[in-house]
Amino acid sequence: MNNNSKGNIDKFLNNDILFEDSWKDISVSKINEIVSDEFPGKKDFIEFYLAKNGGVFTKGAYIYPDNFYEISNKDYLSIEISSFFHIPLIEGEDDSSSTMSIEKAIDRRIDYSDDFENFVLFHIPFADNHADNDFWIDIQTGEIKYMDYEESYNPEDAIIVAPSFLEFCKHIQAEFR
Repeated sequence: MNNNSKGNIDKFLNNDILFEDSWKDISVSKINEIVSDEFPGKKDFIEFYLAKNGGVFTKGAYIYPDNFYEISNKDYLSIEISSFFHIPLIEGEDDSSSTMSIEKAIDRRIDYSDDFENFVLFHIPFADNHADNDFWIDIQTGEIKYMDYEESYNPEDAIIVAPSFLEFCKHIQAEFR
């Protein structure tokens, strides 16, 4: 696994975040094969994946949606993030990775329901937590949403946690507050 990758990850993650086990370096064209739709924030998404093709927050990481929004459900004041999914160079190449591929993340969720099949048409999974819940980019708005499958498989219950991929990354914190 590649722990030192070209590109500037400092634009995205705070220095106190330990982010390791990045997958192999990839090209813009490979990213576009997997994430073909244009969406607000795609440039930042591509820049991040050129610097780090997925990875694991080995010492823990959290996002606090109340940095952006008023949160009524106190269960979601902080949400753990365990890893960012990677993009394999060759289809099916992710068997030995410590992270899941974006394609595999889509495949494991798409058959939940007709509503979820429609959700996947307009959202890209890119991260998860230790409870196997996913973070998704809404390709229409660029917003980041969180699906807590322990609570609901209904996409209408997705929680908006950040206004963009860049803001999501910049607000990841190492400590639980």
